This record gives sequence, structure tokens and C-alpha cells, in this order.
Amino acid sequence: MRKLALLLTVFGVSCGDDDGGPGSLRVDLVAEETITDGIPVEGEAHDHADGEGHEHGTLDYAVSYSKYLVSVGQVQVANTRSGDSRELPGTYVADLRTVGTTGVTLGSFDDIASGQWDQFGYRTPIASAGFTKVGAVSDADAQAMVDQQLTYWIEGEVAAAKPVKFVIKVPLPVQFASCENDGEPGVAVTEGRPTTAQLTLHGDHMWFTTLVRGDESTVVLRAGWLVKADKDGDGLVTSDDLKTVKAEEVFPTSEGYNLSGGLFPVTNAYDFVRAQLASQGHLNGEGECVATAL
Repeated sequence: MRKLALLLTVFGVSCGDDDGGPGSLRVDLVAEETITDGIPVEGEAHDHADGEGHEHGTLDYAVSYSKYLVSVGQVQVANTRSGDSRELPGTYVADLRTVGTTGVTLGSFDDIASGQWDQFGYRTPIASAGFTKVGAVSDADAQAMVDQQLTYWIEGEVAAAKPVKFVIKVPLPVQFASCENDGEPGVAVTEGRPTTAQLTLHGDHMWFTTLVRGDESTVVLRAGWLVKADKDGDGLVTSDDLKTVKAEEVFPTSEGYNLSGGLFPVTNAYDFVRAQLASQGHLNGEGECVATAL
């Protein structure tokens, strides 16, 4: 597995002959519309942030989000031909519901060589002091992310016959590296005008029946597992509740669940959520990245 961090130790080498004149690379953070609009039962296909529809099978219960906070940042690009590498070292606490599908700009790499920067990556670290707020994040919520050492704070509802609300708080430091775009590694910087790279986080991975790391074209969405996880019937499921729910209780193979191949082993429902969230980082909508736990 290629490690982008290793490339950051290489500096000061001139650009290769196949690199052009100067360009710039703007870095945006973008939410998939499943985060802003929710996931309905009807309409098997939904548009991702790149505007391309993907069919994931009919959802059993509609899902909506009322809060979707994430700690993200530490963006890195590198050109392995020239040995050049750059970093946006800042971290951000973002409300993806208000960041939306149009996105917000986190920063830019200015006056860099045009051409293919074949390594691109970023992190979802645990929130720490010195962050920048993005989107409509309250001071209290942002500080709670730091105090509770969280990467994600997600709240929403599964619209079963008796609706079940969920409050999920997860520490999940992950490096998304070796990102690709349309089958090409990294990003192509255009000479003389800005190029944009979008850090895209998907909102549907928690409901996948498989621990997908790559092609998502065959996955099926199911939200019934969270309804089953409401063991006391109070209509609320928290992270602590999920830790008490054994995987076999809510993810049976008879319903198409396959819990192998994820970044973490899954023994309970909390593990499942962490493993799914660890796969939701993409580049420019659907571009895949290699996820590594930090």
C-alpha cells in the first residue's frame, strides 16, 4: 500500500519534463446529497455529489440527518516524478448539512506546476484545539467535538412505523490516501487557471449491507438494523447502545449482510458504524481513496 506520508519527506527536486507552467489547486469540502436531503425509500437511485446516479436497491426505511459534524483536513498532494509535495496542514470541524453539495473552500495550493499530481490524500482526525469551523457549527458543538475527542457526531432518524432517532459519536482518525479521479491517480492541475479538488464525504455508507472498500455499484441499503438496535424501545439509539448490540443480532447473512473486508473487525453494531464511516471519504464525488486507520 502506498503511503502518501512518506512522500512528504521529499523536497527540493525540480519538476519533470512532462510538467507544464504554473497553476493552482483549490481544495473544497463537499457533502453528498444523502447528508443534506436524506435517503428516501422510493427512488432506488440517488444522485451523488458528482451528479451521477447510483442504484443501491430499495431502502427499507427512509433516513434523515439533523446533524452531521466531522473533523477533516490535513490535505496532502505530491508529484512522484518531480519529488514535489505540498500540504494544507489545517484541520476543520464542519457541519456537512450546511456545507452542502455546493461545498466550501478550505484552502488552495498556489503557484504549483501544472500536470498530474499523482498522489492526493486527506485525513479525518480526532478534533483538536486550533481547528477552523466550517458551515453552521455552533461554538458549543465544536468545543464538544474537541472535549469528547470525536471525529464524527451524527444525529438523525430512521422513519420506521415507530421512528427511531440516533445519536452517534465516534472517534475515527483515518488517512484517505492514493485518491484517484476518473481512473487517474491524484489530480490534474491545469496550467494558467484554477483546478478544484473536492473532498467528498458520502452519507449512505452506514446503511450498506457490505463493508465496501471500492466499487459501490452492487451494494444494498438497509436501515432496519438500527431499528432492531433499539432494544429498550425508547425510540433512541446512541453509540453506547450500539456497543451492547452483537453483530449477529442485527446483521444476519440471511438479509444479505457481509461483514468481512472492512477496515476494522465487526463484533457489534458500534464496530459496524466505525467500519462504514471509515470508507466514506472520496475525491471529486466518486473517486476512490485508500483508507488507513491512524
